[in-house]
Amino acid sequence: MMLYLESINKSLHNLMSLDKSVILIGEDLLDPYGGAFKVSKGLSTDFPEQVISTPISEQAIVGSAIGMAMKGMKPVVEIMFGDFLTLCFDQIINHATKYHWMFNEQITVPIVIRTPMGGGRGYGPTHSQTLESMLMSVPGLKIVAPSIFHNPGKMLEQCVVNEKHPCLFIENKRLYPKELIHGDKYDNFDVIRTQGLSSFENILLSLYPEERADVLIITYGGMVELAAECTYEVFMDEEILVNILALGAVRPLAEDYIIEQAKIVGRVLVLEEGHRIGGWGAEVSSILHENIFSSLYKPVVRLGAEDCPIPSAMPIESEVLPTIKKLKKLIMTLVA
Repeated sequence: MMLYLESINKSLHNLMSLDKSVILIGEDLLDPYGGAFKVSKGLSTDFPEQVISTPISEQAIVGSAIGMAMKGMKPVVEIMFGDFLTLCFDQIINHATKYHWMFNEQITVPIVIRTPMGGGRGYGPTHSQTLESMLMSVPGLKIVAPSIFHNPGKMLEQCVVNEKHPCLFIENKRLYPKELIHGDKYDNFDVIRTQGLSSFENILLSLYPEERADVLIITYGGMVELAAECTYEVFMDEEILVNILALGAVRPLAEDYIIEQAKIVGRVLVLEEGHRIGGWGAEVSSILHENIFSSLYKPVVRLGAEDCPIPSAMPIESEVLPTIKKLKKLIMTLVA
């Protein structure tokens, strides 16, 4: 058994033991604290010269890491909460992702920025957001968001070792204590794995893969497990068969695979934890409508967070974030 958090921690250990140029930089990383979510636990003890615990300044942290990357190092930045990415947008958008173009590809910036996103834990408006959609339109930035069906540690290693340009690595905070699902079975689901862009897996979950599904849910990260729970409930209660496409990379999108699976089913629901307005789901929906509109039985529907800040009180928080009840209601509209 391997937990989501353990997978990332183990891979950081592996990376740092094999390559002294891999540096972890962020706030409160040193033992015994080991980071806000304990992902960096043990690293400062085993690799004291490769872990830099910084003052509170996200802009300075990312800026320093950019300089390290330009000098040939492989920095892994930890931003304590994804909400705080807003403090280093200038460094990410105007510097890290631009330099290889501005300097005619004479330099690269292989920086990996890890950060937890998502709500569901009552952390309130400034510690519960899902903001990766705000960076979807930035050229040169890769955004990766593993679910429990992926191998987050392996995906992190791929980013650090193989990628020459900046990567944003999203870790949904509710997944940290969850057990990873390996193999080709999960409860009653078949788990069909396909290699995606830059070797990041895309995963199709199906209760009956030999039959054509009634609805396809396209999602990623922390929403995959919620989709699976809803899918099983809908099948048992309504005999509606739903497939789930769990993407490994948020950007770039596996457009061909998304189009292929959506065309087979003809009814599509796009699910994200971020806010629905101007979100990742809008981009996926647009791609499908532009490419296979005539193959869809109904327009694509979307489910995301409501258009308001994430509340602190968990009963109210659940009214803002996607839930099984909301998801089931939209599935029923597609088959009505």
